[in-house]
Amino acid sequence: MNPLRIAVIGAGAWGTALADFLSDIGHQTVLWIFEEDLCSRMKETNVNDLYLPDFSLHENLEFTSDLVEASSSGQDVILSAMPSHVVAKIWKSLSPTIHEESTIVSVTKGFDPISFLLPSQIIEKSLKDSCDSVNNIVSLSGPTFALELAKRNPTVITAASLDFESGVKIQKAFSSSFFRIYCSNDPIGVQVGGALKNVIALAAGIVDGLEVGLNARAALIVRGLKEISRLALKMGGDPQTLSGLSGMGDLILTCTGEISRNRTVGYRIGKGEKLSDILDSMTSVAEGVATAPIALSLSKKLSVEMPICEEINAVLFKEKNPLESLNQLMKRPFKEERT
Repeated sequence: MNPLRIAVIGAGAWGTALADFLSDIGHQTVLWIFEEDLCSRMKETNVNDLYLPDFSLHENLEFTSDLVEASSSGQDVILSAMPSHVVAKIWKSLSPTIHEESTIVSVTKGFDPISFLLPSQIIEKSLKDSCDSVNNIVSLSGPTFALELAKRNPTVITAASLDFESGVKIQKAFSSSFFRIYCSNDPIGVQVGGALKNVIALAAGIVDGLEVGLNARAALIVRGLKEISRLALKMGGDPQTLSGLSGMGDLILTCTGEISRNRTVGYRIGKGEKLSDILDSMTSVAEGVATAPIALSLSKKLSVEMPICEEINAVLFKEKNPLESLNQLMKRPFKEERT
């Protein structure tokens, strides 16, 4: 496939790793960086010292802190890689500059904190509001740590779009010998899995911090997947999607991987630290903290039973003792496993 012109919007660890990778496989890539001082340093050193230190980025990768410059040059692909809580704000500015033939790829995991919309839905709404037309949108999600892609470790992921041809386009353009993409026509299921696995990973980290055993962690992961599947179904997704890479795969990685930000936050809570102190010590965003109350609100709005989500919210925001939450989950009424 011919090289594409790609703008990556957002220079966190994942956006930076993807921009570096896309440059490496031959695409003309520009990375938009919100922090002007970080952008200046990256131009000088070719290193993202804030979010992906110790990696020299590809020599052909370009950097800019000018959003219009990044997005308005007729790019073939706009890759949206900012945290969920700023997607609406950035896309309000970004959408008028987007070429009508550009394919939009979203890699954000989470919900809008006000509207509770998924990233692709926020982007779609922004495009309709600004120009009454909607570009083809692809949601890219799966079990991925930025650090491992930066190391060129084998990575497998899902590209989901209501326009299947757009998913296939990204599959062909982004795949390499160490980066494999599967296509899906269920962007809702893929995005719900990517958002809610962070909430369950917080709970898994707490279980590990409490040192209550691997049996408990395994049970938590499986029952957490059930909660995610129930909510995805009510939101219009396919529960079958959650048995794949963007559901079970991403959940297992985030709940067990020692470099998982969300698991780390949970682990430190399990060890007795306060959430505010943990977050103050972090540079990167642990999306699960912001997603947890949104998931709880959605569960109540859609009448979906999510007991793990309820307990993790109580621990995070009401200072409930984690062991008390665990005991409460263990004492819930008996039921069949399928429910």
